[in-house]
Amino acid sequence: MLPQGFLGTRGDILMDLVVLSFLVILPVLVISWRAARGGNYSQHRAIQISLVLVLAVAVGLFELDLKLSGGIFELTRESSYAGTALLNGLIYGHTLVAIGSTLVWVPLVIVSLRKFSNPPVSNAFGPAHRMWGRLGMLLMMASGLSAVPLYYLGFAV
Repeated sequence: MLPQGFLGTRGDILMDLVVLSFLVILPVLVISWRAARGGNYSQHRAIQISLVLVLAVAVGLFELDLKLSGGIFELTRESSYAGTALLNGLIYGHTLVAIGSTLVWVPLVIVSLRKFSNPPVSNAFGPAHRMWGRLGMLLMMASGLSAVPLYYLGFAV
């Protein structure tokens, strides 16, 4: 088990870092989207690559934390909401959108690195990129927004 977190909850330090990272990641996603909408494809590309790398490390550490701690249900067993439909629904819902965002976003980044030149310019792949990018961003937003109440109900009350 990792050391106690710094947010004053039952969460360990990594859980605290992960929930706070969403408060940074979500606005950065919006900044990246605005860069693409404004035609600054190089900035959009740099932000997306940075996010993939940061999130790969964060998710890897988070999964390791879950494995070492016995899973999310073990970590949240002291919550007053443990075993309730509300907390379980948040856990399963968050997991679903987090997996969905990964299944959309990671392949999109890989394919986009192949399909767009460096520096990137608009091309025939653009419409498909926009469609999948919007879906990935919506799923990532849902993942981030569901993490906050999940953390609160699982670790603060």
